[in-house]
Amino acid sequence: MKKLFYLLLFISSSAYSQDNTELAKQKVREAVQLMDAGKYKESIVILEDCMKLDPDNYMYAYEIAYAQVLQKEYEKALKTLTKAKKYKVSSSQVYQMSGNCYSYMGKPDKAIKEYEEGMKRFPNAGNLHLEKGNIYLQKNEYNDAVENYRKGVEVDPMFSSNYFRLAKLYLGSKDKLAGIIYGELFINIERSTKRTEEMSDLLFKAYQSAITLGKNEMKISFCQTVIDASTLVDGEKFKLPLCAAFEKNFIMAILGHQEFNLESLTKMRTTFIRNFFQEDYIIYPNVLFAYQKEMLDKGFFEAYNYYVFQIGAETEFKTWFDSNQDKYKAFLEWYRPKENAIKITKLNMYLN
Repeated sequence: MKKLFYLLLFISSSAYSQDNTELAKQKVREAVQLMDAGKYKESIVILEDCMKLDPDNYMYAYEIAYAQVLQKEYEKALKTLTKAKKYKVSSSQVYQMSGNCYSYMGKPDKAIKEYEEGMKRFPNAGNLHLEKGNIYLQKNEYNDAVENYRKGVEVDPMFSSNYFRLAKLYLGSKDKLAGIIYGELFINIERSTKRTEEMSDLLFKAYQSAITLGKNEMKISFCQTVIDASTLVDGEKFKLPLCAAFEKNFIMAILGHQEFNLESLTKMRTTFIRNFFQEDYIIYPNVLFAYQKEMLDKGFFEAYNYYVFQIGAETEFKTWFDSNQDKYKAFLEWYRPKENAIKITKLNMYLN
């Protein structure tokens, strides 16, 4: 009887715990709705109840801290996040928010320490490298910002925001090629957001500014090839930068075009991929170009180009779309499923 009693007690305790967890999940939805309505204090009261019902879940403390941040109560939020860090199971977002609190308070050095502390616990957290890079960006220390965004891509290749930041920085530099690649990778990872629309416009303008077409002059300017002669050995073969391979193939792609528009850009990019995959893809493997080649082989590359650049050339996109709705629908039916999405890993990621 004694053993049976212990068994029943365990079952009863376990059921009680499960009931409390489910109740906490229901209540947290109510808290989030209140927070969205600007009723932060009422939301916090409910979240504190959730912490009592489900004491092993860090998320309630995190949500309380978020409500405090929304009220600009950064000191209170930091104290709450300190509690959230102590949970056995936590998240890089806890360190992201605590670092952001210090940033909002005008303490960038302390913010960086928070992000770095989080990186020790969550070494593959691309969001922490993003925030650290943002601190350097705010200080106009662009090289350090780029270094941190690149590290974010390296540890978390499918986290979109580092690509977004890198694209914008490189598109504003002489190395537009890196910006174009990072930007298009971003569009393929983060679809249908305001940032996607912004990047669509930026990419179209980047191609437009890099390509010169005319009767007397045809040229491209995507990047600058730099070769360090000190690293070369007499008679040794060396690999030119991707910039050189890209421009070698793209200069051939612009031949025969008299004006720049979305139609001609689509044809240029189609010719480029065909040229690039004759030989150079072996020496310069690139996850974006491989994805483009897959779509070209499947017959979706024309529609994909109109999708990518639609904000940069809205009128032209609409005219094309009106005459090619079936083609665009077929592309989207292939493009939307998760199994056909671009797959970026630590083995095939792009780092310029």
